[in-house]
Amino acid sequence: MNKKLLFLGCNFDQIPYLKFLKNKNFQIIGLDLNLNAPGKTYCDKFYNIGYDNLNGLLQVGKKENFNSGDMVFTAASQFAKKGAAHFSAYFGIKFPSERSIDICLNKSLFYDYFIQNDVPIPQTYLIKNEIELKKRIEKFNYQFLYLKSDFSKNPKYVYRFNSSNIPLDKIFWGKDRYLSDHYILQKEVKGQSLRINIYGNRFNVFNFLNQKKTFSYHNQIKKLDILSSLRRVMKKLEIESWLVKFDIILNPDNYVVLDIGLDPPMRMRNFCKSKNINFEKHYLSQYLYGKLNYPDILD
Repeated sequence: MNKKLLFLGCNFDQIPYLKFLKNKNFQIIGLDLNLNAPGKTYCDKFYNIGYDNLNGLLQVGKKENFNSGDMVFTAASQFAKKGAAHFSAYFGIKFPSERSIDICLNKSLFYDYFIQNDVPIPQTYLIKNEIELKKRIEKFNYQFLYLKSDFSKNPKYVYRFNSSNIPLDKIFWGKDRYLSDHYILQKEVKGQSLRINIYGNRFNVFNFLNQKKTFSYHNQIKKLDILSSLRRVMKKLEIESWLVKFDIILNPDNYVVLDIGLDPPMRMRNFCKSKNINFEKHYLSQYLYGKLNYPDILD
């Protein structure tokens, strides 16, 4: 019998992955909250369940008789990784722990984790409400700040403003998927905004301003030993075999890390498309078989 693969999320962006997997020896069990998800036609079986429905995922796994020899994959939003981790832990499938995924998704947790592991971050404060925000901002004199919800995904609940002009009428204070408990207030750090994608012993860098791949900062990144610090965090979080993206601000003598991301890197994917490289094929090869067969041009 073919090995079963639980595929979380079946929208348009996931179709290239599903097409590639369709030619492999997998029984694809797909799921999506959208009953008419466009990727469902590429699945052997499909369940109308969201990837954040943890109990629903387990029910699917039991019905389909998943076991430790089967696999789980998602190229959907990084929030789908939590469902994948929960499912994998229950059925004994190899996957990073749910705790590790929680740290990567929750900005408060990963900023604390970065501090514990000597990874520099911007000056940071937790903000529970509008009163706390006003009180904290009184200490900043005409400086630019960022306010980000604990589970924000840019541009959802990410605000940039001058300390003298707070957009109080635009800030969301309710509770939903992107704001669970509080905001994170950070002083803006001047420097070069970069995306670093790390995969195994390889990496690439993209400039945030023009979205282009660049070699201009490689020597500086190596001089500051940034890759070693980020790889150390990846290893401790059990995600060293994944393609992980980090957003940093780089200066001549220092840097700060702003974010960690687990979903497929769009800039790298777009670069592959411009070079007629099948990103999805190489991404799946890495995740399912541990093979780093990406063309050298990606480094």
